[in-house]
Amino acid sequence: MAGFEYAESGAGPAVLFLPGSFGTGAGWKHVLGHLGERYRVVTTSLLGYGATPEVRPDGNATMAQQTAVIDAIIERIGEPPHVVAHSFGGLAALAHAVSGRKGVAGLVLVEANPLGLLRVLGELDHYAMFTAMTDRYFAEVAAGRADAAGRVIDFYGGPGTFDAMPAKVREYVVATTAVNVRDWTSGTPFEPDAETLRSIEVPTTVVRGGAGHPAMLRIAELLHRNIPAARLVTIDAGSHFLPSTHPAELAALVREHVDDAPR
Repeated sequence: MAGFEYAESGAGPAVLFLPGSFGTGAGWKHVLGHLGERYRVVTTSLLGYGATPEVRPDGNATMAQQTAVIDAIIERIGEPPHVVAHSFGGLAALAHAVSGRKGVAGLVLVEANPLGLLRVLGELDHYAMFTAMTDRYFAEVAAGRADAAGRVIDFYGGPGTFDAMPAKVREYVVATTAVNVRDWTSGTPFEPDAETLRSIEVPTTVVRGGAGHPAMLRIAELLHRNIPAARLVTIDAGSHFLPSTHPAELAALVREHVDDAPR
């Protein structure tokens, strides 16, 4: 593994935080501010974001590269961590859970987006919502539209979400558009079926925003239904960007998840 962003603090059960697309480890700061000091906290960025280099090929990337970097991070941690993962980070955490070399103690999946799950389980109307958006997004990227990635943000958060973001955040989203395209092209072929999800045996908390996109609401239900040790938590007033909008609620869920896990 070429290298990866890594920051660690505290002592106690290890908790690894994986951000989503357009995000870095710093995106968890508000959640960590509410978490408390009883945990060994590790933050990182996924491939192409923050200080983690991009190693995926252009055009035919798979989740294998993301899985490898998560394995490398866990090897550095030196013990199976609880993995708290948002959005595409949640997809990466799921891919790692079913094919990674290093085990984890548990999963907290916050608005995880394994869209291929919808297709393989026959939820084709919900799957089509993703494909319609990505088709337009990729066409706008190909045409050179600078703010094309705003379409992704608004898909998850609702119209106007991108424009309402701070200027620095919008600039980072635009700057990492090509990385996000690799996220989509590598993540879409990941299509875990029910049998694959049943192989995930660690305690799992599936978190969704109650005001989120209908396809995301359905993904959360399918994860809850098919992962044996999963529970489903809905943050009623939340949408997709829960680490920013509901950090205290997420921190409480992480504490509950870790503290209740078998030792």
